[in-house]
Amino acid sequence: MNKKEIGFTMEEFQGRIQKVRKSMEERGLSLLLVNTPENIFYLTGHKSPGYYMYMCLVIPLEGEMTLVLRRGEVGNAQVYSWLEGEGLVAYDDTDDPLQKTVDVIMEKGFQGGRAGVEFTSWFLTTKNFLDLQTKLKGAEIVDASGTVEQTRMVKSAKEIEYIETACRIVDKAMAKGIEKIQPGNKEKEVAAAFFSEMCLQGSEYYGTEPYVASGPRAGAMHSSWGERVMQNGESVLLEMAATVNRYHGALMRTAHLGKPSETMKEWAKVCIEALNAAINAIKPGVTSEYVDEACRGVIERAGLYENYRKRTGYSIGIAFAPDWGEGYIMSLQKGDQRLLQPGMVFHMPPALRKLNAYGVGFSETVVVTETGCRVLGNTKRELLIL
Repeated sequence: MNKKEIGFTMEEFQGRIQKVRKSMEERGLSLLLVNTPENIFYLTGHKSPGYYMYMCLVIPLEGEMTLVLRRGEVGNAQVYSWLEGEGLVAYDDTDDPLQKTVDVIMEKGFQGGRAGVEFTSWFLTTKNFLDLQTKLKGAEIVDASGTVEQTRMVKSAKEIEYIETACRIVDKAMAKGIEKIQPGNKEKEVAAAFFSEMCLQGSEYYGTEPYVASGPRAGAMHSSWGERVMQNGESVLLEMAATVNRYHGALMRTAHLGKPSETMKEWAKVCIEALNAAINAIKPGVTSEYVDEACRGVIERAGLYENYRKRTGYSIGIAFAPDWGEGYIMSLQKGDQRLLQPGMVFHMPPALRKLNAYGVGFSETVVVTETGCRVLGNTKRELLIL
């Protein structure tokens, strides 16, 4: 038998499953089908880059769960998940995975009723959904999106430990990347330094690549590295994440080559003030909207909202590509009246951009505490002038 490498105790996994089943009961579900890799990881520990192939965790209201997955991925499941034996059902590449899933459901004695499906999952294709409707006889298929996610919003002590370790890796990798920001160097050299240091410090593969954008490329959100040569008089916008046991911590900073313009200095000042305002606003019991207003208000009063126009932050934790965040679970944004609770973790990246000109931004990953919040990184919060 393969040696298990599970990142949590069975007690913690069982607690998560009990919460999900309680939610299932409240929704009147006799069955839940989970296709989202982050949710499957959360409940079983299974992780693999091969999640692009069909995978489904079958959760009856009572009885044992079963993970239906590609045969080639069974080895990973045997190592990283607590499931074993009949809890893992494999399909060959020439099999119909939907039929295999339905067979598993019927073997569990499913007699019809409400079957919950994650309508918002990126990994449940339209074809597979339609096949499921055809093959799962007697079932009322309903939207169960968020059933697992709502239990993921508040992190356990162990989850926070993983995120904090990822943030420490990001601090070190950011410092290594900044060393490569010199006139005449290419953006890809900064990215290479990021990748190398993150791997050496213990990061796994992560949900999104680092962003390295110099000069006019910094004016566009999510600009990644390329062959561009960095030049004196330009800003370089940097954003990156690291991951430990699939838990991410992220960081954004801005460096400037040479003397910055008054605009650049003012924009950096506003971004940092907005970030500080958000950090100071966070505490249990306040709404998501309240934190967003604290951050956005600084930017609006500076007359720069048109260069901003986005949410203040988003939940961060478990992630597989194509994202490193959990914004689909909770975002700090206008109109969101949900209350913050101790143990929630957010990445907050206020940034100002002028398309095809320049950009500046700063961020922190923070955990909500009993009295406020705690910043998980240690990189100095300032415009770095090189």
